[in-house]
Amino acid sequence: MKKNYDIVIAGSGMYGTTLGTILSKNGLSVLIIEKGEHPRFTIGEALLPQSAIWPFMIGEYFGVPEIAHLSHADRILDNITPHCGIKHSIGFAWHQNGQTHQANHTHQLIPPHLPFYSESHLMREDVDQYLLDVAKKYGCDYVDNTNITDVNIYDTHVDVSANGDTIKCEYYVDSSGRNSILAKKMEYRKGPDELETNSRSIFTHVTGLPPYDKIISKSPGQSKRLHDGTLHHAFPGGWFWVIPFDNYHRSGSKLASVGLQLDPRYFPKNDEMTAEEEFFSIAEQYPSVLAHLNDVVAVQPWIRTDRLQYSSSRSVGNRHFISNNTYSFTDPLYSNGLINTFESVFYASNLLLNAFSSTDSSRFHAKDFEPLDELHKEQVQLADFMVANAYKAMHSFDTWNAWTQMWLGQVLFNDLWLQRACFQYFSTGDKQRFLEFLKEPKPGMLAPFNGEKKEMFQSVANALNKYRNGEMNENDAANVMLQSLQQQDWLPQHIYKWGHADSRH
Repeated sequence: MKKNYDIVIAGSGMYGTTLGTILSKNGLSVLIIEKGEHPRFTIGEALLPQSAIWPFMIGEYFGVPEIAHLSHADRILDNITPHCGIKHSIGFAWHQNGQTHQANHTHQLIPPHLPFYSESHLMREDVDQYLLDVAKKYGCDYVDNTNITDVNIYDTHVDVSANGDTIKCEYYVDSSGRNSILAKKMEYRKGPDELETNSRSIFTHVTGLPPYDKIISKSPGQSKRLHDGTLHHAFPGGWFWVIPFDNYHRSGSKLASVGLQLDPRYFPKNDEMTAEEEFFSIAEQYPSVLAHLNDVVAVQPWIRTDRLQYSSSRSVGNRHFISNNTYSFTDPLYSNGLINTFESVFYASNLLLNAFSSTDSSRFHAKDFEPLDELHKEQVQLADFMVANAYKAMHSFDTWNAWTQMWLGQVLFNDLWLQRACFQYFSTGDKQRFLEFLKEPKPGMLAPFNGEKKEMFQSVANALNKYRNGEMNENDAANVMLQSLQQQDWLPQHIYKWGHADSRH
């Protein structure tokens, strides 16, 4: 290991390796430091349209086809791993304690399947190893089983202390996550109560998962198997995720990712049970969930967490920044994590390459990286709003039904905004089109209807708060939410009946 680098990156997850690849390809010397080693068990497997499109755009813009392979299930299977699932469905099944699941309490969202991207279920162990190999191929140095013990930021450079050595660099990127040494030292970390979302987790990988479609009746309007994508079993106070890797005819996997998110205010942690026992004690309360998961066999140790949430006051400083997943974590509901990661990598790569190409003596000053700080703040604020209100809505089907439409309405145009940029790139061949996103605090925030969307958010949030505080019953709260959706003239009413209670597919 050398003692001098342009950039040192802490953490070899998808953020650190993708960023390292881009920077190394552009001639910078990069060292990635990992406290553990690969391959390793990791969750965060489900893509959405945005998290599939972003790798395509990043790969095209920076000329790294290995990153673009993540944008399509067939490219993943051809180039990365044979253990990838597909995501042709985003399903939600709402459950009442002690009752069999009612077919009409199901929502299914069918994402578009376009030639340049399709959504996947990622076997993260394989994907993370692949991205690390790509980073090393493009010139990144890498060390594992190495603990960073201190980071000292000076006006002229940064000293990184690791395993008794000191590495000098021009710039330091911390993508090490929750336990970041730098975030603690710079006093960036805030308490979990800064976020409204409050949840804990139990999860593993399993074999023996049957398709849920064999257990329940097909819901009215359903056009794909629920097994053809990510399925969420929602109930008052929590939800299960089910992410199969074996649901594509080309996949060689027999595994699935299963997990349980619980609001500890309704489901306090039971230390008298093992993680597995507690998981199934919750499943037993919902007969259809138990029928779906009862025969699965764990292939990894069950993991149980305390409260997951953390956030920070700031993510940039002189000669350093912390990544989005070091800055904050909210909850895996709605699979925003990888969207946020790729957005942040795109912003950060451009800012760093501009800084290293400049001769300005203050080129690594915090002020030039403020757009990244603003992006991370907008990401966590949106995620916290969506997830916290989703947990409130889960307490009755009527409010959950209205909320699910609201979630789709707000995310739809961000998907289209990225698709549109790709269509314009295809028609012109101009990669500079992708730089338009850097002009917004977060992609999609400068939409002409953004003010109306914020008003809708506030109306829906007020109704949910009144419902949870006992000031409004579930039917009235749901009606307020549905009427708010009906009033949005920016939502395409000619293709979907927004704000109608029976619009579930």
